[in-house]
Amino acid sequence: MFYLFSLLIMTLGLGGILIHFLKGKNKNKSLMLLDVYKNSRNDTEAQDNASHVEKILIKSSRLISIASLLDKNVILKMLTVVTLGGVLFFLNISGILQVSMNVLLICFLILSVSVIVLPDVVKKRIIVKRLKSISNDLPFIIDMMAVCIQSGMTVEKSMRYISDNTKHVNKDIAKILERVMLKTEVSGINAALEQLYQEIASNEVRMFCTTLQQSINFGSSIYKMLIALGKEMRDIQLLDMEEKVASLSAKMTMPMIGFIMFPLLAIIVGPGLIGMMALWGN
Repeated sequence: MFYLFSLLIMTLGLGGILIHFLKGKNKNKSLMLLDVYKNSRNDTEAQDNASHVEKILIKSSRLISIASLLDKNVILKMLTVVTLGGVLFFLNISGILQVSMNVLLICFLILSVSVIVLPDVVKKRIIVKRLKSISNDLPFIIDMMAVCIQSGMTVEKSMRYISDNTKHVNKDIAKILERVMLKTEVSGINAALEQLYQEIASNEVRMFCTTLQQSINFGSSIYKMLIALGKEMRDIQLLDMEEKVASLSAKMTMPMIGFIMFPLLAIIVGPGLIGMMALWGN
């Protein structure tokens, strides 16, 4: 009876997950056909209330897509909990895991909380890490664009060239520039840069968009502006690094007190205390 019950739970859970992913796969095929049209119409309306940054990064990170899917779908969460709970129950009754029912119930509760909480936490951490990587690698991309423009390319041609040849450097930046080019083909470079400015919450990306817009609108030298922008971004990154290094002394105070001062105090005072205790004992 226990084996049949656990087998039924596992079958229902795995079947539900399989049906969900098959439906999602067919839905994604239809959405891919309308992706360029939706980008040109109203890109501010995200599917399933996803943020703009998440929508961009979800195409270049499978982990973000899985975490986002699991975070927003309650049925998928329930199916995952039921499936994993069935696996634990089957392992317990088969003798592989020999634990009491109370321990098994605690493990099931921990598993349920983890499936509910962890996807959103993991997704946010990965997005923050990817945004930091974009900010760190953007000066190098700006220097490449400056070289391309100096060689005779237009802004649109240089963006297209960089998006096609920098996927090994930072695939997120390549995906962002590719998305900008799709928007440029429909609405123009100014609208594409304005959309990028609104979507990516990064100071470096917004500085990049503002510089290009000013250069295009007022006719100033794009090459000189990009070189100055790359230098300014590196200076900002250097200042941030110096600030982190300067704060290390304050952060190391408590570990030094805990791991150096107290052991040193025990080494110095310990023999005297032991001698006094021996004397008092006699």
